[in-house]
Amino acid sequence: MTRTILAVLLSTALASPAAALSCLRPSVQASYQAADAAEAQYVLSVGRLQLLPGETIPDTTGTDPNDRQGYTVRTRFDGKLADAGGFGTDAAFPVTVEVECAGAWCGGVPLDRVLLFLERRGEENVLVQGPCPRFALSATPEVVAGAAACLKGEDCTPPS
Repeated sequence: MTRTILAVLLSTALASPAAALSCLRPSVQASYQAADAAEAQYVLSVGRLQLLPGETIPDTTGTDPNDRQGYTVRTRFDGKLADAGGFGTDAAFPVTVEVECAGAWCGGVPLDRVLLFLERRGEENVLVQGPCPRFALSATPEVVAGAAACLKGEDCTPPS
């Protein structure tokens, strides 16, 4: 009987919304492979997103802080697009950022210099940002070099 009660209490504690979200450490190689394997088409770019005039980042708390709600925000990308030689094509265009939530955790709108995998949906460029970042990585020299290596067909194995 004590084991049953302990098991029930343990499973209840583990299933509670207060449990920590555990994300795998993002890597440009894993993101590249995920985008390459997807049915959707992706545009690889490096630069900055800016909120369009009148756009704000809304409060995602809602009525229950353990069940937050996502949102969509319109931004403008300024930077460079990937090509066979790396990131050499200047570009500026609108991007819709879809922020998703899982329980109490939400993604966000990356406003620093980032490497982006933008999903093409017709004429629209979309960045999906969940609580575990996958398609927006800080554009450190190592990340940009890793993306360029993947583009050139060099080793694109995610680190272990």
